[in-house]
Amino acid sequence: MNLRSTVSPPTKREKIVVRPRQSGFTLIELLVVIAIIAILASILFPVFAQAREKAREAACLSNMKQMGIGLRLYMEDYDQQLFFRAASSATRTRAKVAVAKADPAYNPLQWWNLLMPYEKTTGVYTCPSDPGPTLNPNSTGQNVLPRSYVANSSLENLTDAQVKDPVDAIVITEKWNKLITGAANSESWMEPYDGDMSPDPLNPTKHPMAKIANWHQGGMNCAFYDGHAKWMQPSVIAKSPQISGCILLHYYPTPVACDTSVAGCTSTAASNLCNSFIPYPAQ
Repeated sequence: MNLRSTVSPPTKREKIVVRPRQSGFTLIELLVVIAIIAILASILFPVFAQAREKAREAACLSNMKQMGIGLRLYMEDYDQQLFFRAASSATRTRAKVAVAKADPAYNPLQWWNLLMPYEKTTGVYTCPSDPGPTLNPNSTGQNVLPRSYVANSSLENLTDAQVKDPVDAIVITEKWNKLITGAANSESWMEPYDGDMSPDPLNPTKHPMAKIANWHQGGMNCAFYDGHAKWMQPSVIAKSPQISGCILLHYYPTPVACDTSVAGCTSTAASNLCNSFIPYPAQ
C-alpha cells in the first residue's frame, strides 16, 4: 500500500497555528531585580544627598567670601576698626556706647546692617542648609532679614593693630537654628566665654558646639578678619586661642568677656572656653 496516498495535503482554508512561547519573569527573578534596585538605591541616595549638601556648602562659603570682602571694605571706611556690639549691658561688650534694643539707634548698629552697604543683598546672610534662619530687623526696624550667621564678640571694636593673627581670627560663622533646649536660636554674636562654643552636653557628637552650627559635613564656613573664608571643624576652632578669639579676650577683656587669669574677671564658669588656654602666648 502506498502510504502517501492516504494523507491529504492541507487545503487553502486550513492554517497551521504555531503558538508563541510564553515569556515573562518568574517570582524569583522579580525578587532578584527588586533586591538589586534596593541595593543600588541604598548606595546612590547617600551620594546624591552628599552632592546636594556640597552644593549648599559651596553656596554658604560664597556668602562667607562676600561677607569677608564686606568686612574689609567696612574697615577701610572706619579707620581699620571692626564694628562694635550694640548691647544694653556695657559689661559684656567693648562698645563705644551701650544701646538698648528699645532705642531707635539699635537696629542700624547691628553688624548685618553695618555690612549691608557692601553686600547689596539680604540673601548673603542665609545658609542654604539652615532650616530656620532667624528673622532680624533691617536698619529701619522691619523684621524682614533672614540670618543664619553670627559675629564673634572676641573681635568687636578691635583694630588691625590689635589683631595680631588676622588670618586665624574668625569674625563671622554659622549658628544652630535651635538652642539645646529646643527654643529658636536668635543669637547674633558668638561668645566663647559663656558657653556658645562649649560641647552640647545632651548630644556632643551631633552638636560639637552648643550654639555654633556644623551643617556642612561636620564643619562650618567662616569669614576671617583678613577677609578670606574657609570651612572649619569645631574641634579645631575650640582648641585654638587664636581661631576662637580667646586670646583677644585675654588681652582686651571686659569684666565678663575674659578668662580667669584676668584680674576682676567674673566669667569663671566651666563653660568659658577661654579658661582652658591659660597661660597665653605673648602677643
